[in-house]
Amino acid sequence: MNDLEFTTDRFLPFLPEDCQANPGVYGFELALWLSQALARAGLFTSYPVGEDWGWFIEYIEGEAEVMIGCSSQCEAGDGYGGQPVTWRVFIEPRRSFKQWLKRQPAESRIAAKLRTNIVAALRSEGIEVNAGGESG
Repeated sequence: MNDLEFTTDRFLPFLPEDCQANPGVYGFELALWLSQALARAGLFTSYPVGEDWGWFIEYIEGEAEVMIGCSSQCEAGDGYGGQPVTWRVFIEPRRSFKQWLKRQPAESRIAAKLRTNIVAALRSEGIEVNAGGESG
């Protein structure tokens, strides 16, 4: 439900392959753009942080923490031919330590709000989103 997939050339990398998280694993440009798009909607995230699988930004509201992951789904070098690649964004609510101690579930309402804003931002760029079998 909180996974989004789309194909575009909008977020292709500008740094060379050896600067990426792993060969064919892009996502910094997408994560940075999402952070800026969400900020314009009044939803402030962290700056992008790198992982082996791509990049993520974090959104914190009260005790709720949500990780928004961004990664490409392509082969090494595919980001440099100017052709569209497939991207995946996942929105994962995390339990705070306090929620974990109290055995409370992660806050899904905030993840849904973020998902709605992310889909709207992508669509405003003319990017059609496939989400959980739903075609945008």
